[in-house]
Amino acid sequence: MKASFARYAVAAILVAFAWKGSELSISWPPALTPAIKAPQPAPELLAWSIPLKEYLPKITPKDRQYLAHFYDAMAFVILRDGDRSDPIVSDTDKFAAFHAGSLRLAIDKSDVGKYGELGAAIDEVFVKAVGADVQKIDDKVRGRLVAACGVLSWVFTIHGE
Repeated sequence: MKASFARYAVAAILVAFAWKGSELSISWPPALTPAIKAPQPAPELLAWSIPLKEYLPKITPKDRQYLAHFYDAMAFVILRDGDRSDPIVSDTDKFAAFHAGSLRLAIDKSDVGKYGELGAAIDEVFVKAVGADVQKIDDKVRGRLVAACGVLSWVFTIHGE
């Protein structure tokens, strides 16, 4: 029975190999979901992520991919909100509440504080993008918030580090 199962497993792998265009790809480090294939942000935008540098080596690959997907999705939601006739996230104070609420829903309570002051470092990225003062979100501010989410997503994605 075991030999029969092994033959079927090998056959399935060969079919998958042929079906994928004779190409096997293995992502490293392993993550639960595929890596985001976003282009690298411009150096002046990546400079916003400097506060995260000390935390990145401490974050597990699984958590990094989760955060990368979280911020990629957040950028999409902010863009879509801007297409509404009356955006829900209309000022940076509402954005801060949206961000904090989304994190509370997305991160298990037991994982809060797992990486020290990572949350404060992430907040700093948004402050570098749009400033600390509450302001109305116009197209320019929305673009910078989306860019900050893109920077966070790109930085959390594992790029052979």
